[in-house]
Amino acid sequence: MTTPVRTGRLTSLDVVRGLMLVVSVAVNSLLVTPGWFEHAEWTGVHGLDLVFPVFVTLTGCGLGFAMHRRTDVGGLARRVVVLVVVGLLYNALVLDRWDLATWRLPGVLQLYAAVVAVVALEHLLTRSWRGWALATVLLAVAHTTLLAVWAAGCAGGALTPDCNPSGALDVAVFGAPHVYAAGDLGHDPEGLVSVLGALVSAAAGATVGHLLLSVRDAGRGPRAAVLPVAGLAAGAAVLGWLAAVVPGLLTGTAVPAMKRLWSAPFSLPVAAGVAVVLLLVHLALDRPGTPAAARAATWPLVALGRNSLLVYFGSHVVTSLLLQDVDAGGASAAQRLAAAVSVGGHNQLSLTVLAVLAWTALAAVLHRSRIYLRP
Repeated sequence: MTTPVRTGRLTSLDVVRGLMLVVSVAVNSLLVTPGWFEHAEWTGVHGLDLVFPVFVTLTGCGLGFAMHRRTDVGGLARRVVVLVVVGLLYNALVLDRWDLATWRLPGVLQLYAAVVAVVALEHLLTRSWRGWALATVLLAVAHTTLLAVWAAGCAGGALTPDCNPSGALDVAVFGAPHVYAAGDLGHDPEGLVSVLGALVSAAAGATVGHLLLSVRDAGRGPRAAVLPVAGLAAGAAVLGWLAAVVPGLLTGTAVPAMKRLWSAPFSLPVAAGVAVVLLLVHLALDRPGTPAAARAATWPLVALGRNSLLVYFGSHVVTSLLLQDVDAGGASAAQRLAAAVSVGGHNQLSLTVLAVLAWTALAAVLHRSRIYLRP
């Protein structure tokens, strides 16, 4: 007798996305970001560097769930166009720059749109976790090769803000006035080079998503996913290490772990960590007989996870607008709000708690009404 195939959602993905969004909203609420947590200036990885790549990895996983049987190309094409248009407006709002001659063209939403479009098209080629594992490897090799070959032409065989593919390719495609900091910093963290790196993250996420679905659709419980997912996580970590080491052994060039160019030695270990967390939550919440209390406790996280696109980018926009509204005394609207809601003199903590609760409440209302902003 065959076991019936379960077709419901996996709660674990929404919960993990919800956890990531709590962190994201909290980070966005910071009035002053500590130097040790702020984006690394070039190479290396700081705390803030992890948030968006985790989001993109989970997006890949979510797209794997959504497209494991069919791909609505027309619907996704419309969504991609909307994401690009909203991304351009987002850039203008955040940068307060509306002049078409200097309007920034790449951006976080544009990068996200490119990832969604490519992952959707790749689902026309493969819907198996093995196919997506191969896609992850090929994308990582392509991105690492680009960085390594470019580094070979740089002084000392190392990528620098003055010598990197983004500084040349993104400026050539979009024009210096239309990229990050008008090209003055030598790269665009959401340009074409970073899109290729983000695709490594998304493909790794899609691999994990399809693997979890293959285990479930075979009628096996969450425990059957432990060894395969753990193996994928270990493989991603090893591949990331090889991407850092092999170019140096072959050409003497270095491909460091860095968010600025979204290198494979950075994206693959992050994806491995996401896979492990997702597996642990999958074991806790997607097994038969999960206690009702556990589902009730995680419901707010599910609500956040179901509207991850709105909460992630919406919190960025709101914070940016609050920081731009500065009064005659030099205090931003965010600082004034923090003072107004302060409890016990803890301005920052009070503002952070308010932001998390407000976005969670909005997500809860939308979830109750079954309203979702989808990629």
